[in-house]
Amino acid sequence: MKIVRDSNLCHGARMCSIMCSFHHQKKFSPEFSSIHVLRNNKTGNISWSVDSTCDECKNEKVPFCVKYCLHDALRREES
Repeated sequence: MKIVRDSNLCHGARMCSIMCSFHHQKKFSPEFSSIHVLRNNKTGNISWSVDSTCDECKNEKVPFCVKYCLHDALRREES
């Protein structure tokens, strides 16, 4: 399984990153997140990546990043 982002729906809200950090450390801080979102405010381009610390929110029915994405831009897919 892997987390996939629909770039047409993603607005760079970063809720995925915030909720990921809460899953890992019980803190709302992107520095503890497996998800990294960068937005270029001049161009509007959004880059998004998931690093190797992602466990897809083990023991949760739905990964927090997918569950709390404000724009339904994330989903979990078979690899």
